[in-house]
Parts: sequence; C-alpha cells; structure tokens
Amino acid sequence: MTSTVALRLAAFALPAALLVSACRSVPAGVTHPRIRAADNVEIAADVVLPLIVPDSGVPVVLIQTRYWRSFLLRGGTRKGVVPTGPREPIVERLVTAGFGVVVTDVRGTGASSGIWPWPWSQGEVRDMGPIIDWIVAQKWSNGLIGATGVSYEGTTALLTATAGRPALGAILARELEWDLVDEIIAPGHVRNMGFVDSWSRSVDALDHGRLPELFPRLARFGIRGVAPTDGDEKGDALRTLQQQRPPTDVAGRVSAVRTGTDRFGADGPPSDSLSPSGHAAALATTTAVVAMWGGWWDGATADAVFRAQQHMPVREAVIGPWAHEGTSNASPLRRDDSERPTVNLDAVVGFFRRHLVERNAAPAPRNTWFVAGAERWKSAEEWPTTVPRTLHLVGDQLAETPRAGASRSLTVDFEASTGKNTRWTTGLARPVDAPDRSSTRGVISWQSAALNAPLSVFGASEFVCQVTLDAPEAALHVYVESVDQAKRVRLLTEGVQRVSAGLVTVRVRPVAFELPAGWSLRLSIAGADAPSFERVPAVGGQRIQFAGEGCRLTLPVVR
Repeated sequence: MTSTVALRLAAFALPAALLVSACRSVPAGVTHPRIRAADNVEIAADVVLPLIVPDSGVPVVLIQTRYWRSFLLRGGTRKGVVPTGPREPIVERLVTAGFGVVVTDVRGTGASSGIWPWPWSQGEVRDMGPIIDWIVAQKWSNGLIGATGVSYEGTTALLTATAGRPALGAILARELEWDLVDEIIAPGHVRNMGFVDSWSRSVDALDHGRLPELFPRLARFGIRGVAPTDGDEKGDALRTLQQQRPPTDVAGRVSAVRTGTDRFGADGPPSDSLSPSGHAAALATTTAVVAMWGGWWDGATADAVFRAQQHMPVREAVIGPWAHEGTSNASPLRRDDSERPTVNLDAVVGFFRRHLVERNAAPAPRNTWFVAGAERWKSAEEWPTTVPRTLHLVGDQLAETPRAGASRSLTVDFEASTGKNTRWTTGLARPVDAPDRSSTRGVISWQSAALNAPLSVFGASEFVCQVTLDAPEAALHVYVESVDQAKRVRLLTEGVQRVSAGLVTVRVRPVAFELPAGWSLRLSIAGADAPSFERVPAVGGQRIQFAGEGCRLTLPVVR
C-alpha cells in the first residue's frame, strides 16, 4: 500500500480504530510461530520484540484475539516491523517502551486450529495456561507476563487470571462485559439483536477468510485476510482450516437467550457461565494486579467495572466517557471547549511499566471517573457517597412530593428509536450520538421544575410504577434526560426491561453527571427501540398505562 487508510473495526465488537500503513511502523523483531495447546490444537501467534533484547529477557504483554491477530496485505508485508493489524498502535507503544508482545488468534479463529463453538469456550480458556508457559520458556522472556485487550480481548485478558500462573503479574482489561447476557446479549431480558446479528455475521466472515461488513469498503483494497504463520507463507494450511470450519452462527445460538441461565445454543452451556462472572471464584484468587476500564455510554461496560469489583480484587478502576474503542468522547453534554478525553495508550504502557518493571509497593485501590456536564475527571480511593432522591410522577411532571394525579397511557410506536448510533452499537465501531431529543417520537415524558441548585448524580437509578398492558408482555425503555435553559434535551442514561402487568421496576444504567441550577430533568419512556432491540410483543399492538399514583424515579445523588 502506498497511502494511509483509516480503518475502524469493532471489539466484542471488533477492536479499535486503526491505521493501516505500509509507510509507518516501528522496527521490531517479528516471528509468527504456532503454540501447541494441551489437546494438540495449534495457536497462531505474532511475537513482536524490541530490536535489542537483553540477555535477561524482556517483560511480555499477551493479547488474545478472535479478530485476526494481524493482516495479510495486498502487495506484501514488510519484514522487521510491527505487523499491521487491529492492535498495531498499542503493540507499537509497548515494543517502543521495551516490552515484548505476543498476539494470538484464539482457537478456531484466524490462523489457529481447533473449533470456536462460542465465546471463551472451555478449550479457549484452558489454552491460556500453556500459552503463558510457552512465553515464560522463551529465551527472550524475563518470566514476567501481562495481559491486555479491549472488549472480547479485554475478557480474554481478564480470564488469563483463571490459569493460576504466578508469572502473570498485571492485567489491564478494557471495555468488556462481566455478565454477558445483561450487558450485551439481552439487557433487561430484551434481545439486543442489532448488535448481536451484525457481530454474528462479522465473526463468521472472519473465521472463513472473508472481510466482514464492519470493515470499510476501502479496506478491501489493502487487506487480503489474516496473516499465515511461519512455515505456511503461501497460506495453504490456513485455507484448509478456513474451509473445514463450521458456520459461526452466534445470532442463531442466542436467538432464545433472555437470561444468564439460558443455554448458548441447544448444545451450549448456560450463557453467563462463559462470562467473567462464570469464573468469579477463580478470578477472586488472582495475585495479578488488575485494572478495569469501562465507559458510561459504551453499552454496559461501566456496570462490568462495578460488578467485577464486588467479586475480585480490582486495583485500578476507570470509567470514562469513551465510545467502545476509547477514541472519542461520548458525553451527551460535551461542548466545543470540553476536554476531549480519549484513551491515552501511554497510560496503558505506564500501567505495565509500574507493575511489571518497577514493581513498586502497591498503592491503595484507586477509582477514576468522568463527570458529564462538568466535563472533567475525578479520582478518589472510593466511589462517591450518594443518597437516594425520589422524584414522583404527577401528571406530566417529576415532582418532589407524591400526590395523586391522572393516569397516563402510551400507545407503543414500534418504529420509535434512539437512533442509529447508541450505547448499544458503539461496539460495532460507531460513535455515540447526542441529538436534541425535544421532539422524540414514540415516548411519553415527565419533566421536573427548573433545578434551584446543581444536581450531581453517580450510579444507577431506578424507575418503579404500576402498569397495565394490552398484551401479556412489554419492553419498557426508560430514559433519563437533561433539559437546558434553551429547552434542548439530551439523553443522559437509560434502562430497558421486559415486564408484565403489575408493579414493575426498571434499573437505569449507571452514569455520572452534574446539571446546573436552572436546568430540568426529564424522564421519558418508550415501548420500543428499533432497530436495536426486539419487538415486545413480537406481533400485534401494545398500549401501556401508567398509574396516577405511586410511580417514581429514584436517583443516587452525590452528597
């Protein structure tokens, strides 16, 4: 390639924004070996080392992907430079800083043999110990191992802790799910088909040597496929692997999944057993220093950070305003003069320098988070202390004092939508839009009076109400919004829940925001969010009636 081509891929979804260029790459020692797992499956790897490796070896950071560890480029691949691929930027930073990097295709994907039946299968997780052992045994390794990644790769990084290898000293897992079903497949038991269907088609294409729909069309002029391994430079063995693989039909397997106990396909395990939550007991015993990063508007990755902290030692927790790859500010209240916080790859390098090289005495756990509205970072030993503040639905108002009012009803518009680019599609390499929602169709709304003092919220809110339905079930999409003094409306956070008639509770995803005095808070509810979420009911109409008394929104307000 003679020109620079900007590509965006997705990660659990496909990984981060990347730059494919034949003109720029860090010089390195590069090999493409195969690592033999316990059952004779061969794991394809890229080993990328600094040009000068001391006799004592270098610390090594492991990245395990199912998105092609590196690319086979049209026109040939340059020797002696960091391989071009989705992880190229962080590999370059780490190698430049003196680390070795090993990037593998997990079993059954890329150029690795074996079968990929579902995410993080028992075989895939079992491979992690032998891979670490292999790295430790190499003369270029000093025996200190780290693991990192975004989304799917963030989960593989975290799951390396289950291998129980003392060489694993540090893990930085970014933008991942702790509970697979609630946080991506079916939040609130409502199928997130927009994401799942697209991701399913894309990983099937990758596993069979085709460029997926998530790659921009221009990529087809530069990328031929996944890089083969040493000894298979012409790719004959790779093509045989790809031809012999069964279809990768994730969407079909999870078409009936609504809860974590539902099986990942008829022959699959309970879906949440595949998540980190399914390995919580092993993760709780890790001796590695663990950091987790999530995003307030990146699916439910902020929830993943909080939930992981409840079950395992997490030394450093960061919740930012990022879209999935950490390349853009998704704060709905961002301004032209706002900070433009993107993931600083030097911070990733710094984490591994602290915990694999300097190995200083460990500081106390520290939490860092971004606050929308204030558009700034905060950091402390503990998350903020909050107290519940309840706003009552009275007529079309959010009121401080409960009182009886007329009930209200919503005839569901099944074409209602939060838009093309939302928190639930950021994993498909999209930004998160923040449009003015003052004229959003298909919703019913309640608005507070103008705030007489600033309002600071941190954490998950809760909506409770008595509802009646025309059909046996409904999907309640609950939106917490801000209204500024110019009447512009922005979506701050949301929750979705499959409900039956009666007293319902909808958990609203956690967020941190500050609204100034003079602004208002708005609660909006829809019965559909197309095309991202499934229609409930699948056929027929739906009318939802909200009781005139007892309905409320409870916010976690910072003291």
